[in-house]
Amino acid sequence: MECVFGGVVFMTAVENPSRCAARRRGGMSLVEIMVAMVVLSFGLLGVAALQVRAITEGSGGQHLSNASAVARNRIEELSRVAWDATALNNSAGAWSAATNITAQDQTYARSERISWDNASVADVTIKTIEVRVNWDDTKRQNRQVLLTGARLREVDE
Repeated sequence: MECVFGGVVFMTAVENPSRCAARRRGGMSLVEIMVAMVVLSFGLLGVAALQVRAITEGSGGQHLSNASAVARNRIEELSRVAWDATALNNSAGAWSAATNITAQDQTYARSERISWDNASVADVTIKTIEVRVNWDDTKRQNRQVLLTGARLREVDE
């Protein structure tokens, strides 16, 4: 008599069908359990690697957010100063000296560049403000955020 168990056909001398059925319900073999454990361990290693990557990218996103906030705050500061303030003088395409700012254990280097729409001081109506923030991550070097704003001359300025 034939008895099928786990895809393997066994030849039995006993023609007792209940014994064959009992063998089919008997459980898994040690080899099947070990193969299942190997497959499970590969899956868990993949999940652990993804978790490490998520933590690393999360800190990079935090640095990017902080740098954007530093640049945005500087544009707001320069938008509130008087129109003829020296901070808004034309920089002729040159970036200002970097100012180091530390936020949440990370140092950011902020610099700005101001350009005018007209060479004549009396005819200037738009001042373009560019703020650049640089920093170094543990994984990536020379990260940078660049924000640009424009200030329009008011009628009473």
